[in-house]
Amino acid sequence: MKKILIVDDDVDIIELIENRLRKNNYEVIVSNDGDNGVKKALQEKPDLIIMDIMMPRMHGGEAVKLLKSYEDTKDIPVLFFTAMNSYLPNDSALDHVNVNGQFYPAITKPFEPNKLLSTIKSLVGE
Repeated sequence: MKKILIVDDDVDIIELIENRLRKNNYEVIVSNDGDNGVKKALQEKPDLIIMDIMMPRMHGGEAVKLLKSYEDTKDIPVLFFTAMNSYLPNDSALDHVNVNGQFYPAITKPFEPNKLLSTIKSLVGE
């Protein structure tokens, strides 16, 4: 069973994703801020991290930058989750996030649950 860490400060989003993933036989770990998300990733070593960008205590980009500096977590795939599409021109969707010169896939909120699930499956090799 693949283990996924969800790091987001929106409890409704966490619940929605968590329920969907559990129904699809994933083990789910949750965190509501970047600082705690880093700690949980180091403890649990998930197969994938779903990281919100705008969070209290530590920005998602900073959390990923920190995780990529640790040997135990540097190779864990990351999927960013963001509401930042509202800042993009012509309703274009954000499909990646650049953190320290490294590009990571991104899904914008609100999201289509089936697209999220298919992206997760491709990132964990299913």
